[in-house]
Amino acid sequence: MKVALLVEGLGSGGAERQVCTLAGEFKRRGHLVCVATYHQDDFHLHLLERENVEHRFLGGHGRVSWAMNVRRFLRTYGQDVVLAFLTGPSAYAELAGLPTRSWGLVVSERSAGLGSGLGINLHMFADYVIVNSHSGRIAIGGRQPQLQSKLITIYNAVDIGRGEVARPVLADRGEVRLVVAARLDRNKNAPGLLSALHFLKGSQPSLRLRVDWYGDQTTDPEVARETRDRIAGLEAGSAFCLHPPTGDIRDAMTQADAVVLPSFYEGLPNAVCEGMALSKPILMSAVCDAGNLVQEGVNGFLFDPHSPESIADAIARFAGLAAADRDRMGKASRARAEALFNADIVTDRYLRVLGAAATRQHLEIEHWPRGDLSASLAVREAGNRDR
Repeated sequence: MKVALLVEGLGSGGAERQVCTLAGEFKRRGHLVCVATYHQDDFHLHLLERENVEHRFLGGHGRVSWAMNVRRFLRTYGQDVVLAFLTGPSAYAELAGLPTRSWGLVVSERSAGLGSGLGINLHMFADYVIVNSHSGRIAIGGRQPQLQSKLITIYNAVDIGRGEVARPVLADRGEVRLVVAARLDRNKNAPGLLSALHFLKGSQPSLRLRVDWYGDQTTDPEVARETRDRIAGLEAGSAFCLHPPTGDIRDAMTQADAVVLPSFYEGLPNAVCEGMALSKPILMSAVCDAGNLVQEGVNGFLFDPHSPESIADAIARFAGLAAADRDRMGKASRARAEALFNADIVTDRYLRVLGAAATRQHLEIEHWPRGDLSASLAVREAGNRDR
């Protein structure tokens, strides 16, 4: 197949990394692949260059020009199928197919089903909608029942092969080192994590913690400023360090004892998937598909992101574990990652959907991983979104 992948840019986000990962996997399977972008951001470009995947920069200076450039590209490239990631690219691809198109169109929703309005409504013009979480698929299907027959859950593909480089946690250094890989915006909840550290400083003064937060600090300058001010106000500079995005977050994760993600909502967080593949225990918010990723007390702990005390309790429970118990948690994460994020399985699923869209064949819906979240988790997530 000739496959065109469309995404805004090649920035440091999880969706952009997933596009690059899938493009490489498709090419290794013998498909002709091109990744098209319209934002000038080359953070993950090296991943495409490593696999010798073609990259087309479409350019533009606003939504109208982006939409026109995407339409021009898709109307002339000659692809069999388009795979678009994120709201903007998906909308532009769907509009480019009007009034008729000769190519298949698959769009990918990564927003845990929180999107609404025009972006979601346009999905009626796509052949299939891939959602990277069961909870996101359930939410979209609930809001847009007419899309039910097109919605498919496929988890992220992760380079599992490098998991063996991460060794067990270093409990003998007298400090618990935690790493966060997320852009700095309100959803990612840096204030909640800072409040949890402040709470622990008062309740367990002998506990030494260090949090290294890696991520884009330009997405919401106000949040970045507020976070830096809060770090200074709490005198937490030595325990909470902000870093720009890093080209290989795996190196930072390898040096950490656990991976933390305190978000208010998520789809399927790439940082958690990477951490699990690197044999790291996971401390994360009990939102979206968290119950599928983290088994409480087995490969990590879940917490309520709206409660700093709950976050603090999860950190304290992890910090209180012996080195052998942390090691067992890490191995459990690795085993779960091998089952959920295997790139061969994920690639097979994507290619099956893309092939069906390209040939206009009806596809019997099969989700990966199979099965849905428990009703209780879906209800809990709905409650979190309403807060």
